[in-house]
Amino acid sequence: MHSSSSPDDGDPAKQFFLRFSLSLFIVLALLTFSCNNKESKKDTTALPAIDSTLIRQQQQKAADSVAKAAVLKKKIYITFDDGPNKGTRNVLAAVKEENIAASFFIVGEHIFDSPRQKETWEILKSDSTVELCNHSYTHAHNKYTSFYEQPGKVVEDFKQAQKTGGFTNNIARMPGRNAWRIDSIEHTDIYESKAAIDSLHQAGFAIMGWDIEWMFDHKTLAVDTATSLLLRRIDNMLAAGKTKKPGHLVLLAHDQAFQKTEDIEKLHFVIQQLKNNPDYELLFASKYPGIKKDLP
Repeated sequence: MHSSSSPDDGDPAKQFFLRFSLSLFIVLALLTFSCNNKESKKDTTALPAIDSTLIRQQQQKAADSVAKAAVLKKKIYITFDDGPNKGTRNVLAAVKEENIAASFFIVGEHIFDSPRQKETWEILKSDSTVELCNHSYTHAHNKYTSFYEQPGKVVEDFKQAQKTGGFTNNIARMPGRNAWRIDSIEHTDIYESKAAIDSLHQAGFAIMGWDIEWMFDHKTLAVDTATSLLLRRIDNMLAAGKTKKPGHLVLLAHDQAFQKTEDIEKLHFVIQQLKNNPDYELLFASKYPGIKKDLP
């Protein structure tokens, strides 16, 4: 007796097709599960939305930190007196090579003392990288006592220098006197000069003295303050807040002291030490707090 069966049960082709279909179904099922699982994982690890407000706040905080650091820097104003003279071009070359802000206080008569000084003056005037200020017309002919006894003549002397130099600021420095009349700063080193200095200030000039002078020998015209001592004095005065305005120091040097190679090298060294100090910023005299831009 035979059992009942389909005539195709023993068909190899049919068996192969059935096995292939089953395998294909299993593969497709696995692929579908894998894709769904990946999508599910992707969803659970998705990054949060970017908060643009937070980013702006962080950017502003960084900008404020930079600005605060700049404000906290101590300001140094390097100034040179008595040009144009034999050392002025050396000073100008050093200032330009070191790429710093420096202010030259000009004596009007010196412009016309020699053809070379006149030429030096033209070079200074055409150079937009430096600042030119008023150091009187006659420099009192170095007769300071009699000069300051006549306030009216002092004012006329500076006005003549202002006209001759065509200065674009109202900053003046008294010859032979460390006097100040800037905003709330009022200082007179020799009282007998006070009336003349007051008169000049009333005529519209901002009078700038100095905090530290780089001394020189008036006979040899060589600097006679060691660079290490000068730099230490600058550091100490700023740290102690002993300048006319805390955090601001005016350094006075003299063009005529930089005629010899060794003195020019000292000038470069001092400038480099100051400009490379991260706590300092070198500025023009016209940036000193309280300087008004109105011309006399």
